Amino acid sequence: MVNSLFILTGKDLLKVAAMMLLATIFFGLTGLVIMIILQWFTRQSYAQDSVDKHGISQIGASRLGGLAILLCTAGLLGVGTYTGLIDALRVPADGAQPFVLLVVLACMGLGLSEDLYNDYLSPRFRLWVELIIFAALIVYRPKLIPLDLGVWGLDALMAVPIMGWLLTVIFCVGFINAVNMADGANGLMPGILAISFSLFYAETGWSIYAALMISCGLFAIFNVISGRIFLGDAGSHGLGAALALSGLFLFNEGVFSAPYLAVLLAYPCIDFVSAIMRRRWAGRVIFVPDNDHLHNRIHFHFQKRFRSATLANSLTGGVIVASSAGVAMMGSLLNWLPTTSQLWALVFVLQCIAYVLAFYLTGLGRPISQHVVDV
Repeated sequence: MVNSLFILTGKDLLKVAAMMLLATIFFGLTGLVIMIILQWFTRQSYAQDSVDKHGISQIGASRLGGLAILLCTAGLLGVGTYTGLIDALRVPADGAQPFVLLVVLACMGLGLSEDLYNDYLSPRFRLWVELIIFAALIVYRPKLIPLDLGVWGLDALMAVPIMGWLLTVIFCVGFINAVNMADGANGLMPGILAISFSLFYAETGWSIYAALMISCGLFAIFNVISGRIFLGDAGSHGLGAALALSGLFLFNEGVFSAPYLAVLLAYPCIDFVSAIMRRRWAGRVIFVPDNDHLHNRIHFHFQKRFRSATLANSLTGGVIVASSAGVAMMGSLLNWLPTTSQLWALVFVLQCIAYVLAFYLTGLGRPISQHVVDV
């Protein structure tokens, strides 16, 4: 039986029509087919996100976005290869791809268990499994360890094999959890993912990034307009792993500088560090979630000004994407600086300052009762 939360109203039908139109305009028949698939996922009665999850959502939503993106990406690659539209799955021929794919799928599987069976695996268990997975990967593929970051003292530390291995593992696992933590507002992480994979594809021409760009881009459109589906833990963990590993590889290949990637992925990273610091300052366990992220604060003010809960939610995600990944994208399109320039560090510093100011200003007039713990 279909859950009543997913019964289509007249307003929902208008949203579906808008999504179908945009998908067809930007991605043709492929976009239309994927939109139908995403709509099907929202109609399922299992793996539903609770209403008011993350202190933002006010309508029931599916947590199967990550699984949907995986299936759509695989479908695009399969159909493209079969029809000859993709001559070959262009990836670096160093033999590490199968292991990297297994790592991404393993992280996605851990997240999917949480989406389907809440608290089936404890957060501590999942954290340790991810640490082991990435520890093994970095041992197998030490070239992923980032060297020559241009940060005084850190370069010397990363050059020590055991320290470089340890810090890279911690970064990967931390980044995955940062992505998971930031997946709250409509279009926030899907937008960052779509922009990131678009830039990766523009610089490399690899078909895997093209497929991820299309899947994440269509998902972002669906998520922003409907608010009926989220990445879920499968999406945030799996795609977060893909993003982290891609960033490490492309940095070491000289495609992007570390500061440019920092600007591109600014929001999840800055918000993650901010969350740990304020929880520590308040004497709480740092990994116990709350609803006092910057996107919660921005949404609080948008919610007071707009009747539509979906509009307030989507504007929150849009503003954050524009000020983080959007800056990197515009800088690349308008040739502000080369993507390999170290001067992007100045832009990242400005993003950090903007985050602190926005966090303070959006906290004004917001009652403490809004800082509730996630359920």
